[in-house]
Amino acid sequence: MSGVIRTVSVTRRAVVVADGFWRRRTGLIVPGLMLVIGLALVVGTVTMRVPDTATSPGPQVFPAIVAALVLIVAVLLAIDVLRKPEAATVEIAQPAAPGDVDDLDLDGEPVERRPTSNHRALLGALGTVVVFIAALTPLGWLLAGAVLFWGIARSLGSRRPVFDIFLALAISSIVQLAFSAGLGLNLPPGILEGIF
Repeated sequence: MSGVIRTVSVTRRAVVVADGFWRRRTGLIVPGLMLVIGLALVVGTVTMRVPDTATSPGPQVFPAIVAALVLIVAVLLAIDVLRKPEAATVEIAQPAAPGDVDDLDLDGEPVERRPTSNHRALLGALGTVVVFIAALTPLGWLLAGAVLFWGIARSLGSRRPVFDIFLALAISSIVQLAFSAGLGLNLPPGILEGIF
């Protein structure tokens, strides 16, 4: 091995990829979804039936905090997208020397690279949430929560499955303790009923 690192000289050219107000602000979809979720949380919190025996701070405090945080993040994300929309042009790198094939397609034309959605991560996260919802009652919070945290970590690109399992169990245990000791609420025990 000679120790020489191969470098590729490139030329750049601008390509128009987005046109118009809405095409450059597709990122508003996420804050819009968060706004809907936040409003649903607000409605659910306000219409929650609180038993007369509930002690302070009560079962409405945590959902109210989560709803407020979701709404704040949605507004901040929307402001960020409106202030900094997607670029109308993207620079495309193409090899300057003949024979460099790093950014060429099969016909020898430069490949246009632009930000794209990560559909695999999105579907993985949605699938994890569906499995969590289905498993919450039979498995209980501790195990179903661990599955939720582990699945989301894997969907977002973590490649340390054993570490993620222990971390997911630790996080779901902390949430379990926070709800039972901090708020006096019991999360579903599932198959671990009688143990905890």
